[in-house]
Amino acid sequence: MDIFSKIMKIDFLKYISIFYHELGFTELYIIFILVTIIILDYVWFYLQNTKKMKKEIFSWITICFFIIVWITLMFFKFYKKWKFNYWVDIEGKGQLKYNIAKLLSPSEYRTILVLIFSYQFIILIAILMYYKLVFSKKKNFYEEQYWKISVKILMYFFITYGLVGTVKVCMGRDYYRGMEYVIYNRIDIYYEKTGDWIIFNPKWVTTPEYQPWWNFNGLIGNPQSINWSLDQLFNANAFPSGHMAQMGMVGMGFCFIINPRDKQTINWKKVVPIYLFFFHQLIMVLSFLINGSHWLTDTSFTWMWSIVTIWIANLVVDASLDKIGNKKNTEIQNFK
Repeated sequence: MDIFSKIMKIDFLKYISIFYHELGFTELYIIFILVTIIILDYVWFYLQNTKKMKKEIFSWITICFFIIVWITLMFFKFYKKWKFNYWVDIEGKGQLKYNIAKLLSPSEYRTILVLIFSYQFIILIAILMYYKLVFSKKKNFYEEQYWKISVKILMYFFITYGLVGTVKVCMGRDYYRGMEYVIYNRIDIYYEKTGDWIIFNPKWVTTPEYQPWWNFNGLIGNPQSINWSLDQLFNANAFPSGHMAQMGMVGMGFCFIINPRDKQTINWKKVVPIYLFFFHQLIMVLSFLINGSHWLTDTSFTWMWSIVTIWIANLVVDASLDKIGNKKNTEIQNFK
């Protein structure tokens, strides 16, 4: 960890690490919107056949509505961050607006937020337009029942976040960046870059020493150790990583274009984006090590749990749908 944290001296890599850290808070929105739109498109298709309603109109209204929802969510997500309520005391120069944990000024941080908003907005529009104008126009789109994949992705979300969220509340592992010597290291880096010395503030220390991932913070009978504020309930502890759970959900989106059981659905045009996704995932893990957002075991635990959850989500949804289908067939046979 210490080796990676020293990379914060290099501005370019520092900016990338913070970019990826902030990016991870909102990647979930796009895949959530996509799977919801797909499910609703199947609903509109069913209603078009039964109620004689115009599916296309409702489909476009749904897309426009969720674009507005995304913009609203991003606004509320970034609003508090935009205020940038971080201050440090400089020897002989009074106070300066600066985030010592991330080594960023307000202008640098806000630039990163703008880049994230722009990047994800372009991705959102590109995915929705491709879905609407190309993917949903496939002749066998409704026969393929892509709504099932959407349900599996949602099931993955609830199972993965159910465990990650519960464990995150109960564990007592603080973030690496809160260790005293790491903060002093940040102060040294700032001094090397500017020649100004930041006065150390003991309140910045949130992690007194290395903490193994298996340390518990609060369990049944010990709720007073848990920070129950909505702000900190899932953010107070580092283990396990919620960012990696989001990445897993994004990765499951590839199930729309690739069926692992059907080799005909696999070609280089589809494999390349998957490799890029894994590279994207690797950069995110490295960015956490650089800026001290997570320990390596925080991310590796969630990554391994995500693999198990993908299998569980597929199993649960397939079994549930088969059971419902068999029940309906039985009812039809009994009716006859």
